[in-house]
Amino acid sequence: MTSTPVDAPTLLRLGKPADLVAAVPVMLGFRPRESLVLVATGGPSGCRIGLTLRVDLPPPPHVRDVVEHAVAALCSDDPAGAAVVVVGARAQRRTDVVDAAVDVLEDHGVSVHTAVWAEHTDGGGRWGCFGGCACTGVLPDPAGTEFAAAAVLAGAVLRGSREELHRLVEPVDGVAIRRRERLLIAAAEQESVPDEDAGHLAALEAALADAAAGRCEIDDTRAVALAAALTRPTVRDAVLLRCAGEPGGLPGAETLWAALCRELPDPEAAEPAALLAATALLRGEGALANVALDRAQRSWPGHRLTRLLRSAASVPLRPAEVREALLGGRP
Repeated sequence: MTSTPVDAPTLLRLGKPADLVAAVPVMLGFRPRESLVLVATGGPSGCRIGLTLRVDLPPPPHVRDVVEHAVAALCSDDPAGAAVVVVGARAQRRTDVVDAAVDVLEDHGVSVHTAVWAEHTDGGGRWGCFGGCACTGVLPDPAGTEFAAAAVLAGAVLRGSREELHRLVEPVDGVAIRRRERLLIAAAEQESVPDEDAGHLAALEAALADAAAGRCEIDDTRAVALAAALTRPTVRDAVLLRCAGEPGGLPGAETLWAALCRELPDPEAAEPAALLAATALLRGEGALANVALDRAQRSWPGHRLTRLLRSAASVPLRPAEVREALLGGRP
């Protein structure tokens, strides 16, 4: 399940179903395939977008169970209304999914104002309404809409697919990772890394500056140094607080954490993966946060920070609430 809360009041012209469907990839952060998407709406106008949630299209025997679980998560946002979008090659035929979603939402006191299907969410894809109105048409390019332009200005990133998110965090060079694993073991045995937090923080600051300048290169020496730095809770937490304290995000942080997910062995990769999840939650990008948390969990089952962030992602908390929780009352 992918869920993405919206932090700022975001308005969408719900009178145009095509605009809603075109906005879905922007709200999720990637173009969904074979998916059920639920969009919570509310606010004084009824057009404020709240939580956007995506699940894989379930096979017929499991429709009700999957929909009930998805609606329960959506209702954590206390929506006044909801939109139901079915995406897939045969989406037009999945009336079973739409009927179940409408029934369960109404059981929760949430009215469905829009129910629409789309064969895909790329520009040129066919869409249509479920029900008697029989509206249909062709989608605009999601990246070229006014909604997308506003979201990009606010820091959103539109990726081609969920698989692209996974590639951000998956190891890319098994030989290099095994070599670095041996180097980390040797460094720990020889105590050849500095003990002072200041030295570790300096290494992180230099790497962040390089990442912000587009020079995010991780060789063996830097990999070992940064892995050693992030395994120190005081150092990792200091960087985490800096990420939360920067309204626009810490420059270079997301690029660096993703690179370290790809370049470090397990269990050391859990630390940058958790930090990547935190920066994603601070931007309201639930899809990336969940992918990063999955990577952290695989790398280090039971990792404490991962467990804490998983709770925030599953509620889900809005970015402002995540920031407040991480700062713990700090200004």
